[in-house]
Amino acid sequence: EHHNHNDVGSFVIASDGVPVVVDVGRPTYTRQTFGPDRYDIWTMQSAWHNTPVIGGRQQNPGPAYRARDVTVDIDGATVEWSADLAGAYPDGSASSWRRHVSFVDGRVRVADEWRSDVGAAHRWHLVLAGSVDVDDSGARARVVPLEGAASVVVRWPVGVRSTLSRRDLEDPLLTDVWGTSLYRLELDISHRRDVVVTFETLPP
Repeated sequence: EHHNHNDVGSFVIASDGVPVVVDVGRPTYTRQTFGPDRYDIWTMQSAWHNTPVIGGRQQNPGPAYRARDVTVDIDGATVEWSADLAGAYPDGSASSWRRHVSFVDGRVRVADEWRSDVGAAHRWHLVLAGSVDVDDSGARARVVPLEGAASVVVRWPVGVRSTLSRRDLEDPLLTDVWGTSLYRLELDISHRRDVVVTFETLPP
């Protein structure tokens, strides 16, 4: 697709209307943006969206790489979305990777379940705006959003190792939105078959 990013299955979450789990957006356009090296640009890559890395592999561009079995159910204040993301990755990465996202009573729950012969190097990425503090328990992080919005607590299973990295920003199209940096929380889900991550705002 024109202006495509490799972001199949990615999601965004806001607190008080302020993005917390974010889509980075587009940087300043250059010749590379519309050339054969487009996907060398970090903002176009699935590793910098809220998507898994399967067996060390990111999503591929092109119409052959897409989600399957997509369903959406909106019922009042409850929203549910589900899809199989495996088809967006190189052949052989996974036979299925089912993602289910739900929003119920102000709480977001993202559950992934998969079948893959590639047991190692599975990662779960979250791109975060604001300040991020990973709890000593290793299974919880607090995100203080930009613009004074209510903080968001992210929880994942005990025993899943996390790594937090900072991405410094210089492009004015990005710094005007996010300030000087963004963070990526990486969860090591190697040798698992499922993972559930939840997001809730903290009371003022």
